[in-house]
Amino acid sequence: MERLKRLYSPVQILFILSILIQFLPNHTKKPGNLLYAVGLLAVLEVIQILIAFLLPAGRDYKTINGIFGVIFSAVGIWTLLTAKLAWIPQDIFKAPDVVTEQFVSDLPRLITDLGASLTTITAGYLLALATAIPTGLFLGWNAQVGKVSEHIANFLGSIPPIVFVPYALALLPTFKSCSVFVIFITAFFPILSGTMSGVQNISPEILSSAKVLCVPKISMLFQILLPASLPQIFDGCNMGLLLSFILLTSAEMIGGNSGIGFYIQYYTNFGNFTRIMVGIVFLGTVVTLITNLVKMLEAHLLRWKK
Repeated sequence: MERLKRLYSPVQILFILSILIQFLPNHTKKPGNLLYAVGLLAVLEVIQILIAFLLPAGRDYKTINGIFGVIFSAVGIWTLLTAKLAWIPQDIFKAPDVVTEQFVSDLPRLITDLGASLTTITAGYLLALATAIPTGLFLGWNAQVGKVSEHIANFLGSIPPIVFVPYALALLPTFKSCSVFVIFITAFFPILSGTMSGVQNISPEILSSAKVLCVPKISMLFQILLPASLPQIFDGCNMGLLLSFILLTSAEMIGGNSGIGFYIQYYTNFGNFTRIMVGIVFLGTVVTLITNLVKMLEAHLLRWKK
């Protein structure tokens, strides 16, 4: 019953209004197929209903409800400004039905480009995780070494990773390896700083107790320091992940031959604003889903904090 009540909200009114807006007369030179916009809204509504019924009872649904409310409102306003009232330039800003139709048409290529981007970012990001976390644990554990390392990490982390691209291109054999290196540099320093900060903020009583019990160094690092530092480590991981997507997209737009950034840049050269909007919306959706998955993992691993 509680889950059923979640569906009775103003969000459903916004959904219906967005649907009705699609049937208003068009004032564009090349009107799209309104079925694509209606289909987009219908898919979003189905997702909302599934979340409403699958989310465990007692969980706060207001935030998710608000997100869908914003999405339905955005699609309705977007349609009004483009297809229905033509208040913004039609050649640059395309209506939702046109963008959705193009997305469906280009979906196979988008999946291929997404695979290329995720392969690159996964390799660089996992390499950063595997090196930054153990290094941060060790440096943060040693007080004097940690203070010196913190200043060095802050200095190196303040340098935009994109400036290392010329050196990567000169030293590494392929653009793919250069991209992995740039992602690694981008994610390494936020994760390192977050790990060191987490270790340095651990209660001294915990460390003293571990020393009294003669806990081995390896166990100290990975069974005491690592769990206690997880909140700050995840902060660094989230920052590193966001920066990695930004840098990867920039690198693909500069010199790539695959990936979502390349897709956007390729059609930018031809002034194809429909596909540019497809790429932007698709990229934003993918990054949002991935970052939310990381937050779900964080909430699961840090459930003891509650």
